[in-house]
Amino acid sequence: MLSIITYDERGQLLHSTTGFYISTDGVALSDYKSFKGAARAVAFDAAGHEVPVTCIIGANSLYDVVKLQVRATKTYALTIASSSCVSGDRAFVLPYPSSQDGKPAATSIAGVSTFNDRYAYYTLPVRLPEKWASCPVMNEDGQVIGLLQMAASAKDTCSYAVSALFADSLHTSALTPTNADYQAILMKKALPDEASQANSFIFLLGTRDTATYLSYVNDYIARFPAEVNGYTMLAEMKAAQGRYEEAEATWDTGMKNTQKTDELRYSRANTLYRQIQARRAPETWTLDAALQEVDAAISLQPLPLYASLKAQLLYSLKRYAEACEQFLALNQTNLRAAENYLYAAQCQQMLADTAAVLALQDSAVACYTRPYVEAAAPALLMRANTLQSVGRYRDAVRDLNDYEHLKANTLSANFYYRRMQAEMRCRMFQQAIDDIERAVKMEPQEPLYHAEQAVVHFRCGQLDEAEAAARAAIALNPEFTDAHRILGVCLRAQGKENEAKAALQRAVDLGDTMAKDLLTP
Repeated sequence: MLSIITYDERGQLLHSTTGFYISTDGVALSDYKSFKGAARAVAFDAAGHEVPVTCIIGANSLYDVVKLQVRATKTYALTIASSSCVSGDRAFVLPYPSSQDGKPAATSIAGVSTFNDRYAYYTLPVRLPEKWASCPVMNEDGQVIGLLQMAASAKDTCSYAVSALFADSLHTSALTPTNADYQAILMKKALPDEASQANSFIFLLGTRDTATYLSYVNDYIARFPAEVNGYTMLAEMKAAQGRYEEAEATWDTGMKNTQKTDELRYSRANTLYRQIQARRAPETWTLDAALQEVDAAISLQPLPLYASLKAQLLYSLKRYAEACEQFLALNQTNLRAAENYLYAAQCQQMLADTAAVLALQDSAVACYTRPYVEAAAPALLMRANTLQSVGRYRDAVRDLNDYEHLKANTLSANFYYRRMQAEMRCRMFQQAIDDIERAVKMEPQEPLYHAEQAVVHFRCGQLDEAEAAARAAIALNPEFTDAHRILGVCLRAQGKENEAKAALQRAVDLGDTMAKDLLTP
């Protein structure tokens, strides 16, 4: 038997309750309500020895039971009955030994109901002291059949007991971190018994609380020393904390204890690469070292995931032709995706092969069909930029129109400014006017957009609108040379020569050589 005290996050006493061991290695049962909100708990045995409760193994608020692990070296455990009692059977309630009424209470089973198809919920025809809650209810053979529970109503003359078999069946699972009953208990939870479940448990737990995460990962390694995931999780977290030597030591330990050394090598290569990209790596962590590791992983297990990392490393090492080949090879695997063509196109862009860039971007867009889904947006935008750079402005505008349809709610003024430039080059004047007006409306304090608006209106013969837009740009930035020059050109076109010369002279004074040429007779 145990006396248990729970404490909240501030170290204040939360509840005092009882419990009892059901195994010689310190597994015990008690009531859930005493642990709700608890951040820590300690247990005292009949001799008064204090031992900490290390973790929660199972919990169920509906039936008010909790299964917990106590750090005890040797315990006297009660045996759980393998079968349930029936109405009329004798029963005995064993109180905590230090209780004044510490003698077992003899009674009988007044009623039995079944829940979860197999577990018993007992009614006892006596009302026992509330301090006896969570004490074991035993059959005539001295085996535990249930945990004592108090009546909900003060007028109730009965006591109740929930099946000890049910309490013992409780255990953590992969989904425990999302379970409300477990979340309400702030203490550490036991990892599930299966490695895959334990791995998912840690994944769902997340890394927000670093100390807690590392504690669980260390438990995982101790529990499943031959599983590779514990070493990769621990090493990657150590690296993220800047504890590089400890990360290296963890990978080395994993190499000795697990057979999946390819995963360890990939983990190391990927971590080196990410840390280098984030500019947080030690001098010994280089891209060449990462490439060597991923090549070793590929030699052990040629997985597409490893090949993808190799492609990124080759690109970072400026080995663009090899990187392009690697990215394209990925499309012969289960990692086939438009992004691979886009990455390959970036490689060709670095090699200054515009025709190859456009061909690869065409392949990326061809991975999608009309009507396009949002995932096609990056490919459309990149191809539009390339088409614009080679003078295929109408094709560029078509891609930008498709992009706008997909990303309408997230577009910036700069998008409309850039599309306007392409529209002007292919004489789509009304569309250009509409786009630059959108840009101005979205960012009315940007003088560049007003100046460009002036240019578009001027090209369309709308001189009054052009003059107004140029003056708006100057009002926002009086030293904007382009705006003064554009204003001068607009004024001259309207026959306002003196005003035009003044505007052009102001542009010249600000260093505009083009305006100087316009002033020369």
